[in-house]
Amino acid sequence: MIGQFGPEGGTLSCEDSDVIVEIPPGAIPPDRRDQLIIARICLCPDSIGPKLTDPDSLWLSPLVDLESPGLQRFDKNVLIKIPHRAQVQPGWTFSVHYTDPTTDTKSNWQTDTTRATVDQLPKAATFLPSKYTDTQAIWNCVEQKWHSRTEEKASNDVTRLTFSVDEKYVNISTSHFSQYVCSGCSKTHPLNLEAVVFWQHYKVKGLDQIDLTVYIIDIIKDTRKASVESNERSSKLAGAQSGMTPYSSLSLEYTSSEASSLVIFVDEECMDDDWKWSLKSYNGRLPAERKMSVESAIRGCCSSNMSTREMFTFVPRDPSEHGQLSFFQAMIGIKQLNLQDVVMKMPILVTAPLTKGCGAAGATNTDYTSSEEPISDVQIDFVVERLSSRKWRLLYRKLMGKGADISIEHIQHRDPSDSREQIHSALVGWRSSKGRMATVEKLITALQQVELRDIAEELQSFCKGLPE
Repeated sequence: MIGQFGPEGGTLSCEDSDVIVEIPPGAIPPDRRDQLIIARICLCPDSIGPKLTDPDSLWLSPLVDLESPGLQRFDKNVLIKIPHRAQVQPGWTFSVHYTDPTTDTKSNWQTDTTRATVDQLPKAATFLPSKYTDTQAIWNCVEQKWHSRTEEKASNDVTRLTFSVDEKYVNISTSHFSQYVCSGCSKTHPLNLEAVVFWQHYKVKGLDQIDLTVYIIDIIKDTRKASVESNERSSKLAGAQSGMTPYSSLSLEYTSSEASSLVIFVDEECMDDDWKWSLKSYNGRLPAERKMSVESAIRGCCSSNMSTREMFTFVPRDPSEHGQLSFFQAMIGIKQLNLQDVVMKMPILVTAPLTKGCGAAGATNTDYTSSEEPISDVQIDFVVERLSSRKWRLLYRKLMGKGADISIEHIQHRDPSDSREQIHSALVGWRSSKGRMATVEKLITALQQVELRDIAEELQSFCKGLPE
């Protein structure tokens, strides 16, 4: 975000971001009528921010880099409102990490600095640091335990940074600009998250197909706009019908010493004799579910990964009746298990209207071949059995690109001694991350590029022998 302000002050904000900068009257000197205020927002603080050393700590906010070119200090404190994902309750210790505001905090960010005035809300963008970004900045920290009463905590340095925490924001008051990011430490890690399902309808070899992609993300608007919705736009097939459910609130927490699982599944109760669809993914086997630890799901929402997601694919039960179908409907469920006890269960009803019936809609859709379908579980298992524990990281970096190393750390943390499970988690995570773009062809190409041509050729031969 970028805006121009004068001595009268104003507010820097936009509809695609929850970050707000409030500049009071008199904060900008009278001789600076067109002071630029620049805010850059990074959703992956673990890539350029300080390192969290406490195993009970989580990132609770994006990293915000603020600049006021030519103005080192404001005459009055400005208020920086940074959104967080914590459920505020006793047990949290909140921390604000910030760089030295008296030094040059400019980073080599990839950004569009198109100007906007206070009367024109600037467009939000989320930024990844370029590979040349200086990550050696010295970070300071001020922390406080949360209490039910409003309380401000001040830093000890001369910049006099103070902050308080409410239900949605970490409110930072300061006379200087630098980089800011918020973390929290708790034994139970209660977070405010949300779930959403995107659907896509298209044809494969003349037959209708529906993909449901389930996301579990945090409640910060920047994540929705720059991560999830952007990913869905880029992965949408040409000519396909698409839509989404409303975002549903989801509260999760975990204790490190207790076993707790999160399950994303297709509710079998919707699959009665009158249901016109059948499950294609998971090789049609039930129960169709993805199970993971709550800790890994929560840490995924607090990291540079695009949170937790899973995709389910459906086709008409009777292909001869596909022209008579006018809508698709299924129930997706999310539940949390502590040991075997269900402590939370949330249903999400997905209804996809097929405007003119599947047959008519399909006439305008592109007819996609099976080579453009996501890689299957069988194909993933085939590669897992052949990929060396020394080579999978190289392949994963080639498949995922930027941010892969942070995901590798999480994968290794979840299964430190089981290399087979690490490889399986990496390939399933790639498929979940890229959706319909995670094809066998992409994997074969990546294998060839990292000098694993034998596995690439074996996979190619194996796929030719699979039934259509």
